[in-house]
Amino acid sequence: METTISRRAFVASALSAAGGAIVTGCKSSESTTSNQTTSMTNSDFYNNGEFDADKAKQAYFDMMKRLGCPTLEQYKGDLLWAIDFGLGDFASAGMGGVFWANENHEKGGYLGHEIFLLPGQMIVEHAHVACSTCPPKRESWLVRHGSVYSFSVQDEPKGFPEGCVIPESQRDIATVNSAILVKEGEVDHLNKAEAKHFIMAGPEGAVVTEFATFHDNEGLRFTNPNVKF
Repeated sequence: METTISRRAFVASALSAAGGAIVTGCKSSESTTSNQTTSMTNSDFYNNGEFDADKAKQAYFDMMKRLGCPTLEQYKGDLLWAIDFGLGDFASAGMGGVFWANENHEKGGYLGHEIFLLPGQMIVEHAHVACSTCPPKRESWLVRHGSVYSFSVQDEPKGFPEGCVIPESQRDIATVNSAILVKEGEVDHLNKAEAKHFIMAGPEGAVVTEFATFHDNEGLRFTNPNVKF
């Protein structure tokens, strides 16, 4: 079963907190202890079971500082959003983002998107399919700070790098069969149209710039049927 999310910009649902730690995920030999967050858990992001987006955004600001990523003035307003996919497990399954542009034109469209991921945090598995306004979204990801693991479904499975583990809350739901490490300054691409995929930060967290064709939530599908917005 898959879920189609609403067309409205991402708004997190209030669900009960779980206890997963941010460091869930893959270990990278490239990381340094000074860049790692090791003590934050879901309890740091929920008040009486309700997701606190302001606390989540502050965690991204703290991560940016550690990684040497400029904190733009625009980030301090509503332009930067944070979501937990309505799953109550922000430490493991969540993201922050900024949409710089998302334009659709008769002869083609484009999107510019900044993605923020805490250490070990993943975007929930999803796919982009054709819809009434656009063909399946195609996308590429430039890792500007930190590192990510890029998960995909390959015709010939590559498996996961040693020590790479999908967070427990999504492990039995995800359908991907391959992952690669994408380091700072490197680019990865969606392998084919409508393919299931997601990215997950390495132990130092990540700031990623996405280059893509036009995005409409009408064409977005999550594998996890419990995703809510």
